[in-house]
Amino acid sequence: MEKNKSIMTLVLLSLLAMPLVAAQTDTGLGGLGDIFKGLPIIGGMGMNGILLVVGVVLLILGFAKAGKSQGTGKTFLWIGASLLLLTVLFPTLLGGPDAVSPLGDIFKGFGGGIGTQQPASVVINNPQPSIPTLSTICAVEDTTVTLSAINKYTQVAVGGQHAYRVGSAPISRVADAGTFTSSPGDLLTILWGNATTSAAYLSDVSTETVPCLGTVSLSREMLQNGTATIEVFNEEGNLVDSTIGTVPATSENETLGAGDVVTLRANIKGQYQRGFPYGGVLVVEMNGTGSGSTIDDMIADFGGKETSVPSIYSINKGTQSRTKAYTIPAILSNQVLSGTIVIDADDTNNPAAGTSAAAGDDPVLTFYAYNYYVDEDKQSSFTGPAAEDEDDVIAYGHVTQVMIAID
Repeated sequence: MEKNKSIMTLVLLSLLAMPLVAAQTDTGLGGLGDIFKGLPIIGGMGMNGILLVVGVVLLILGFAKAGKSQGTGKTFLWIGASLLLLTVLFPTLLGGPDAVSPLGDIFKGFGGGIGTQQPASVVINNPQPSIPTLSTICAVEDTTVTLSAINKYTQVAVGGQHAYRVGSAPISRVADAGTFTSSPGDLLTILWGNATTSAAYLSDVSTETVPCLGTVSLSREMLQNGTATIEVFNEEGNLVDSTIGTVPATSENETLGAGDVVTLRANIKGQYQRGFPYGGVLVVEMNGTGSGSTIDDMIADFGGKETSVPSIYSINKGTQSRTKAYTIPAILSNQVLSGTIVIDADDTNNPAAGTSAAAGDDPVLTFYAYNYYVDEDKQSSFTGPAAEDEDDVIAYGHVTQVMIAID
């Protein structure tokens, strides 16, 4: 009898030890852990599932032995019942901090999920508004803002003034390297250079958000106004060197007769470390209207497109004048824009030379630089770049004009 009790005790201890070892090792007992964990119930509950099965087996053995050996049967019943209670009521005691109760899976079908662990990924259909934390609240009340612009090439201060607007507030102005007070989160619209038509620098526009700082310095690189040089070469490849107001006796020209259509090579050259960041517009004027018209058409191609003639342009050739306009790309430093000028002479009237832009049939080319301006018709918005403002006033004072001398 005592021998049977010893055997049963060893069996009991083995049953208890095997799942413990198997559950804690990857290959324990020749893969017994995988066998236990592979069972449908055990797989969902881990260690507690294994102990649950052991408890049920002991209860069955206890009831089977109760009639034959009350001592052994009671022992099995007591241990089996204890395991069941522990796994159900105290799942983390034996199964670890992440263990779940068997009741969670048993009653899950009833919609309760009693004792189950929250899944790793949860979809929340109605999220609550987030409460601001110290990391999302700016403790700074006022920010001192400095506006400082520098020359793009030399990095020296540009001087002058800058205009700015905080949100939709009226325009304010500050000297270069000057300061003003704003608040974190404010939206600033800045007109660098204040769109002054006679300033040494062309203006620029940027939008900035004031950071959560006590002081902030905002900077911009700007281009200084330069000289745009227009060159036109005749069919022989020589530079047509006549200028407005005079035609030197030794100057090169383009020989043009009735019915001729010529394509002349041309350049627009920039000045070293200066430029026109937004390009501009080139107006071509010809004697192309009325019965005395000598030129039917002209086309200027420097990589832009045909556009409307600015209202600021003043014609030179009176009632017979015809004008067209073409956009010109940006010119940076001593960059050279290469293009062509097409001149289509009248089929009957022979173009004649003149001594000025108004006299004779010599075509005239005029370049206007684009710049930003303050549009008073649109709540003083910073608009552009363009050759003229809303009142047909030149946006920037630079103008280059040449005459193509013909013979």
